[in-house]
Amino acid sequence: MPLIVQQAGATAGLAAVLGLGVLVVLYVAQARDVRRLREWAGTAPERAQRAVPVTPSRRPHPRIGRRPVAVALAGVLVLGGAEAGLRGCGADEHQGQARVDGGSKGSNPSRGGVATVRPGDVTVAVLNGTTVPGLAAALRDRAAAAGFRGGIVDDYSDKQLAASVVQYAPGHQAEAQNVGRRFGIGRSEPLTAGTRALTGDATVVVIAGADQAR
Repeated sequence: MPLIVQQAGATAGLAAVLGLGVLVVLYVAQARDVRRLREWAGTAPERAQRAVPVTPSRRPHPRIGRRPVAVALAGVLVLGGAEAGLRGCGADEHQGQARVDGGSKGSNPSRGGVATVRPGDVTVAVLNGTTVPGLAAALRDRAAAAGFRGGIVDDYSDKQLAASVVQYAPGHQAEAQNVGRRFGIGRSEPLTAGTRALTGDATVVVIAGADQAR
């Protein structure tokens, strides 16, 4: 749960506790007034024996005030504040979930968790790390058939490379993984300076080993 939701819930709980405290104080004051009213009612016959009688219509009443109304209003305010706090928590949680959902829909990951690659935006160069003639050109043609842009074809410095590898320019790891899956190459690594010197502006470079010559 987001931190703001927890803070809102704590605030609503504190408001409810304070409101209950106010209700208790008002209840005690109201009980005191009721007790005074009862005492007054018990001494009324003695007051009737005074020299100046007091008519029922003018009989003085102790001032009770409007505390019952205040108690009711305080209760309504406390309940209303608690309900508003709970609604605020629900709204914040809903908005937080909406932001999370919106972020996941805005991105375009593939099922494997790798960003979707458009082959037409990827230039693939191929270096031949074997003594098999034409291997690099054949792999470059396969890449072009898959929709990738064909890059430079050249020989790699190591002509005894057993396992193929896919190298990638900074920020193009997803493209390298996509190319690797199409060629059945599981190894990928950042582009080296020597490879960059041979392949120009290619974003992905396939260095073909003996496993691609079978």
